[in-house]
Amino acid sequence: MKARTFFFAALTGVLCCFAALVLTVSVEDPFFVLSGIDEGETALFDNQRYQMAGLIRHQDYSAVVMGTSLVANYRASWFTEGLGEKTLKITFPDGWVTEFDAALNLAFRTHPELDTVYFGFDPNILIRSDRERTVELPWSLYSVNPFDDVEFLLNADTLQYEALSWVDRQSQAAVTLDEAYVWDKDHIFSKSYALAGYPRPEVSGTVLPADAFLAAADENLAVVCRWAEEHPDVEFRVWFPPYSILYWDLRTREGSAEAVITAVEHAAQRLMDCGNVSVYCFLDAYDVITDLDNYTDHVHCSGAVTSWAAQNLMSGGGQLTPDDLEERMDGLRQMAASYDYDSIFEE
Repeated sequence: MKARTFFFAALTGVLCCFAALVLTVSVEDPFFVLSGIDEGETALFDNQRYQMAGLIRHQDYSAVVMGTSLVANYRASWFTEGLGEKTLKITFPDGWVTEFDAALNLAFRTHPELDTVYFGFDPNILIRSDRERTVELPWSLYSVNPFDDVEFLLNADTLQYEALSWVDRQSQAAVTLDEAYVWDKDHIFSKSYALAGYPRPEVSGTVLPADAFLAAADENLAVVCRWAEEHPDVEFRVWFPPYSILYWDLRTREGSAEAVITAVEHAAQRLMDCGNVSVYCFLDAYDVITDLDNYTDHVHCSGAVTSWAAQNLMSGGGQLTPDDLEERMDGLRQMAASYDYDSIFEE
């Protein structure tokens, strides 16, 4: 075969393979770039940061429930049925406020009818600066520029991901959107598992100043408060999830319990100053957080607790008010400071 003929044959083969990969990505659309998913249809949900952008763009909703892995076990149908508003769940494991900002901005741009936002504001994400971020969204997917979609479909990483994961993904179970990213069925919730999932640290011997986390908290609060200010007709319900008693053991031994509670109190006050934000706190749901049979580690709770929290969010249970904020936070301080943590490990 002549060199010229071989070159064109090889080039044709490469282009055909490339075209086949692009066609596969376009048809399979594993990241929902081109379209969403119909109700009752099943799909493989295996990459939240990539897939969420397409779902935010293409699904039909007027409310969102948003947060980290602690929100992944919430079912959007609970809110759809409970409030009569079609709801979309937006979750990023170990999410950062700037990531939720990108997601919510996209939701507002593509769904001007969006009028209710539920946001799980974990203390862990409240008190860390975005400058410490160790993960990255595929930012181009969260823009509204259609050329970004084309660039994504032709991106080598996308093609490689689809090619390498296709076989593996065939063995995974497809589920409906309502069960997307839900993980509580794959874990055991019991005291023994909660303790096994909690590496208890040594006592640090130092205590952080009460204002240690306020700068990072203000950085994140500026983003959340901007949502409320820019969308005054939208109702925001922000909640602090029910971390277990082990979390407060951790913070007490590290000497940071008071600093965390001060940051939470500061955040609650600032959020309540926004006229369209209501704040809910489950950190002081003592019957729940002290029962370690509700947990699989020091923060992740069972589906039963998740359902309980969702019902409270919809009905107004656990809401903080300016009148009871100080009392409830002082109660949390007293509990964190005086709880007999050693007894947990002696039984």
